[in-house]
Amino acid sequence: MNCYLCDSRLDLKPSWRDLFFMDPEETICITCRTGFERNGNGCRICGLAGAELCSECSYWETTEFRGAIDSGKCLYIYNEAMKEYFHQFKFLQDVVLAEVFADELAKAVRKAGAIAVPIPMNGEKLRRRTFSQVDSMLDAGKVGYIHLLQKNEEVQGEKTKEERMATRGLFMLKGNPVPKNIVLVDDMYTTGTTLRLAAKLLKESGAETVSFVALIRA
Repeated sequence: MNCYLCDSRLDLKPSWRDLFFMDPEETICITCRTGFERNGNGCRICGLAGAELCSECSYWETTEFRGAIDSGKCLYIYNEAMKEYFHQFKFLQDVVLAEVFADELAKAVRKAGAIAVPIPMNGEKLRRRTFSQVDSMLDAGKVGYIHLLQKNEEVQGEKTKEERMATRGLFMLKGNPVPKNIVLVDDMYTTGTTLRLAAKLLKESGAETVSFVALIRA
């Protein structure tokens, strides 16, 4: 088997552990794996390494979104290795790359102890890319989830930071019952606007706690 990213041969050596545990099979080589930078502990809301409350979350807590997100976890930093991975996965539509971080994402989502709700793509993007990155990673990690949200046709990635943070009305409910405890799942946390809009709507619709897990902190 070859590395999904650099195509080098994977040196998979059997061990005694393989006889007793069903560990997920490695999909990328050690060289590629070590290029990714894990996010450390820090902000109690978004998980950014450093202060107990980062500057962006401090700002959000002075707005109408105060308390919308109870806690969050971003697994990796958006460094050069992650940029290359994300480009290949998201824009070159290499869906097999959903497996690379699926196990880590699944563990973080299960640890939240809540119902997983993916952040949806807008319809035009989904038609163009043919698959949802978030759904694909959850499927690869064998995590159950429900779709509660529908996204309008606004494209957040084409906005400036200021325009993204000023966005309102990005989501609507699909009509399913809203669970009491929810963990939102997304591929990337940039300004936190998307997750807060989703969390606020879900809390206004009956959710008591809303946390999130994101693969990347930009």
